Amino acid sequence: MQVQHPNSAGSRVLQSRQGCSEAKTSVCRSFGHAEEATCALVSGSLPAWLRGSLFFNGCGEYTGMEHLFDGYSVLVKLRFNDGQAFGRQRYLDSDAYRHFKATGRMRYREFATAPKAQGLGGALLGLYDTLSAAVQLGRIFTDNASVSFTPLPGGRMLALSEAVTSAYVVDGTSLETRQHLAYKDGVKGDLQSAHPKVAPDGSIINFSHSFPFGGLHVSAMDPVTLQRREIAFIKDRDNTACWSHDIALTARHAVIVEHPTVMSMEALALGREAQYAFMDWRPEVGTRVHVVALDGSGVVTHTAPPFFTFHFSNAFERPAAAGSGSEICVDLSVYDDPQILNDLRVDHLTAFPGGEIAPSRLARLTIPLTDAFGAPAGPAALAAPAPLLKDDAAYGNYLEFCAFNPEYRFKPYRYTYGTAAVRPTNMANALAQHDMQAGTSRVWHEPGSMLSEPTFVPRPGATEEDDGVVLSLLTRGDGGGSQLLVLDGRTFTEAARLQLPFAVPFRFHGAFVAGQQ
Repeated sequence: MQVQHPNSAGSRVLQSRQGCSEAKTSVCRSFGHAEEATCALVSGSLPAWLRGSLFFNGCGEYTGMEHLFDGYSVLVKLRFNDGQAFGRQRYLDSDAYRHFKATGRMRYREFATAPKAQGLGGALLGLYDTLSAAVQLGRIFTDNASVSFTPLPGGRMLALSEAVTSAYVVDGTSLETRQHLAYKDGVKGDLQSAHPKVAPDGSIINFSHSFPFGGLHVSAMDPVTLQRREIAFIKDRDNTACWSHDIALTARHAVIVEHPTVMSMEALALGREAQYAFMDWRPEVGTRVHVVALDGSGVVTHTAPPFFTFHFSNAFERPAAAGSGSEICVDLSVYDDPQILNDLRVDHLTAFPGGEIAPSRLARLTIPLTDAFGAPAGPAALAAPAPLLKDDAAYGNYLEFCAFNPEYRFKPYRYTYGTAAVRPTNMANALAQHDMQAGTSRVWHEPGSMLSEPTFVPRPGATEEDDGVVLSLLTRGDGGGSQLLVLDGRTFTEAARLQLPFAVPFRFHGAFVAGQQ
C-alpha cells in the first residue's frame, strides 16, 4: 500500500487490479483537519430526517508497516443536520503514535509488523523503546486502538483494537482523546476481540485472551464506569491459543467462534514469520463454537468443521427449524482458510497487476440451544455454515464488513449489507445488499473506487426493514478524493454524494449515533 499526503497536489495511491486497467484508490498518511468543515454536495440530496453522527476508525500512517491492519489510528466523524454534512478527523493520541511522531520509530509490534532494528545501534534503540514502555507505562503491547468505535453514554466513544492495552475513550464531539482505558477489574487477558457488542441491558460484552496456557475470559463491561465482570472462562484447547477477531451476540447469549488459527508465541515474541501474520493454520483440529449464557449460568462448547471468519452480521434465537426446542442463528462472512490475512499485506496490495482477493461468502451457522423440554442442548457436532444466497458470484464471491438494520438486532431479519468485489480485484471495490429471503444480491460499483464498511440508518418511523439509507466512505481512483456515498436502502441506487473537505484513509469500522451532534 502506498500512502498519500492529502495536502500535496497529487495523491500517491494504492493500486488494485480491475480488468486491464489500473484502478487507483487512496490511503492517507498525515492529517490536519481537527476542526469541523462543511462537506460539499456533489449530487442528489441528503434526507431531511438524517440527523446524527457517523464515526469511523481505521489506520492512517503506514511508514514501515507491512499490513493494512498496522497503521496508526485515525478517527473520522461526519455530522448530519438539516440536509447538510460536516466532517472532521484526527489521529488518536496514543503512545504508539506519539512515539513514532517524535522518533520515527515503532515502539510496539502492530498486527503484522514488528519494530525493525538496523544494525547494533538500531537493536539497542529498539530495546530501549521496549524497556522504557514496560517501565514507564507498564505495557509491552501496543495501545494503537485502530479498529472499532463503540458509542458510550454521555457522548463518548470507545476506540478499540486487539491488544487489551489498545482501548481509549474519545470525545464524540471533538474526537479528542480523553482517557486511556487501563482495566483494574481483575479480568485477565492480553488480547481481546476488537468488536464488543452491546447487550439489551446496555452492558458491553466482549472477551479477552490470556496466554500462553490460558484461555478466553468473557466479560460484561459497565458502559459508565467501564469496569468489567467476568461471565465465563473457557480454557484453551490443548494449551493452544487460537485467534478470534469478533464476537456474536443474541439477547441472551454470546457466541465465540474459535476457528483453527493458532497464535505463534515465537512469531509474537521474536517477530518470526508465521503462515498468516502471527498465526498458523491447523484445520485438522477443527473449529470450536462456544455459547455463553449472559447471566453467567454456563458455557456449552460445540465443534464444527474448519473455516475462517473475520466478522459477523446479525445473530438471533428462534424455534428450531427442524423438530422442537430452540436454536441460535449466527450469520457471518466465511472463508475456507485465512489466506485473506496475507492478501491484505502491503506488498500484495501494491502489486500491479496483483492477485485476486480471497473469496468469502455469506453463510449461517446454526447452533442448538434447548431441547424439547427447554433444557440446554449439550455439545454437538455442528454442520458447516450454510450458504444463504443462491449465487455467490453475483457479488464477486466476496463479503466483508457485514451490516444490517439495527432495529432488527437480535431478531430474524431479511437484509445484510457488506463490501463486495467486481473482479478482477485485490481489494473490496463494491457494496452489496443481500436479500436472504429471496437468496439474491444487488451490487453498487464505481470503477476504480474503494469503499468502507456500509452503515444502514433506518428512517424514523419506518415499518419496512429496508426503509432507510446506506452510508459508506468512498475513495475515488481518479484523484477525486474522498466522498460520502448515500444509497437508498430499498432500491440500492445512489441517492446522494458529498465531497469531503479532506482526504480520508480506508476505514475499517464505525457507528452511527442518531441525534448526536
